[in-house]
Amino acid sequence: MDEAERRHNYRVDAPPGFLREVALWSGRAGADGRLTLEDLGAPDVLGLAGTGGIALTDVSTRGLRMRLSTKAAQCLGLASEGALPVGLPVGGLHVYLKLLSPAAGAVARNYTLFLWTRVTHVDHVPGAVLLGLHITSRGVPEKAEKAFRMFDAGRYGVKELTRWCDEVARMGRGLQPAPSPGLDLEHLLAEIDAARACGVMQANRN
Repeated sequence: MDEAERRHNYRVDAPPGFLREVALWSGRAGADGRLTLEDLGAPDVLGLAGTGGIALTDVSTRGLRMRLSTKAAQCLGLASEGALPVGLPVGGLHVYLKLLSPAAGAVARNYTLFLWTRVTHVDHVPGAVLLGLHITSRGVPEKAEKAFRMFDAGRYGVKELTRWCDEVARMGRGLQPAPSPGLDLEHLLAEIDAARACGVMQANRN
């Protein structure tokens, strides 16, 4: 395997605190490689800073793995094995991601992506659903209308995810400092949501 292929296939565990925003849509369809906001509509599942029952567990340049709460899985029709059709769900999922860059002094603090994915596996565990997604295309915003133009990403993946994986790997080797635990004003609402979620989890433990 050459260096380019290795970079296309390696994946990293997603550390907590780096998923700023995530939204999932099931069964949306555009036409002629375009998807308008009218076609897209409101997301089926939405999460901010780790809330909403969606956790990103690992990332590669061509795929994502997520852990969904039972409630979030229900919104996507994936809550129980009995509710699934034969085989994997068809129709795929659109995924919006905003990932915080772990690189100190990064020019782009966030990697913001809109992706079309194919579901590769669905595993049911107590209280959750584990989801595997293969990225087939990415959406680029149109300049003259409220729509995405979808471009193939199945072969070469998404360069921003490759860069993010590299940054996370460098941080794990101690080559970059971890993000500050202090308040981030740029993401105040997400910080409030995360603090509220932590408070609920602590109360449940007690």
